Amino acid sequence: MSSNRFHYTVRQKLQILSAYEEQKTIDNSMDHSITTKQIKGWSEKQEKFASLSPLQQAKTYTLHPGPSLKCSELYTFLYATVKEMRSERKAISPDMLIQLALEEHPSLKNLTTKGQRSVIDRFMKAYNLSIRKVTSNHSQSDEYLTQGEIQIIDDFKRTFNKKIIDNNIQEENIFNMDQQGLNYENPPKTTIEVIGSQKVPLATSGGEKKRVTILSLVSYSGVKYQQFVIFKGAPGARIDNSVKRSNDETTFFSVQNNAWTDREQLQIWLQKIWWPIARARPEPKLLLLDSYPLHTEIKSDLEKYNTHVLFIPKGLTWRLQPLDCIFHKEYKKYAREFFNNHQSLIISQEDERRS
Repeated sequence: MSSNRFHYTVRQKLQILSAYEEQKTIDNSMDHSITTKQIKGWSEKQEKFASLSPLQQAKTYTLHPGPSLKCSELYTFLYATVKEMRSERKAISPDMLIQLALEEHPSLKNLTTKGQRSVIDRFMKAYNLSIRKVTSNHSQSDEYLTQGEIQIIDDFKRTFNKKIIDNNIQEENIFNMDQQGLNYENPPKTTIEVIGSQKVPLATSGGEKKRVTILSLVSYSGVKYQQFVIFKGAPGARIDNSVKRSNDETTFFSVQNNAWTDREQLQIWLQKIWWPIARARPEPKLLLLDSYPLHTEIKSDLEKYNTHVLFIPKGLTWRLQPLDCIFHKEYKKYAREFFNNHQSLIISQEDERRS
């Protein structure tokens, strides 16, 4: 039996059973790796489960939920990349994601090509992503939302309003946290050059491939709180000691081996940024977050100090996430303009530091 066999979750199995019961066959819309024997086994377990009392059901697992999500930090990084690139209308391929995964998680190089693709396939299934045909080149607007997406957005808005009303949450106690990768250098995509030039190179110091992760926090009333910035480095080493000397009321610096927001970094953000704010406000609060696995896994930690948490539906952060569609877009635009306007100075200073 292959060690890379995909495991279906309980929800996926029940959806497949429902589709099978309607069609009584495994058609092209279903995964070809599913066999009739598997369908029969799941169906028998479902019938047995339905015959149990509610108490017995609570103690019984009749459909195996599959293994726990692996590489959750890598998946968080990949989803942030997908979200960012698609918000800019850039095309993404599985091969591109595999390359990014190999750069961020070198241990994946030990897998076969099929195994590496399996990691990406699982990531796409976990985030409800698929390879889709491009339908238009227009900018994002409600006109291009599907009926399903419009329904999800409406449901989210109703839930948002209900939480505020039911818990009497004031607007100054509504918060949004979002994370964003930012490269050291943001070279422009175009430049003035002589017509007919075969090559149009652009000088950089290599920083366009290096990044930091920024966690921003704002309130509904427009207050921006201390940012959390993660550099690539080892705790207690040179970079860590260097960046922490720059901590102030606007920014708190940290390091992680890949500049990721992993579980440890998220706990530091809670302790240094969020909990002090939450403790100082005993009244009910609402915190809006992306539906990252790391966020959902520590929901109980986020809910401390009278905090209600609402996760933004996957794939719709560009429409519902204030920090994503407003603040961080402008942040990256400013970074690109700054690099462009100070390109010569930035590169010369980097060369001096290296020499």
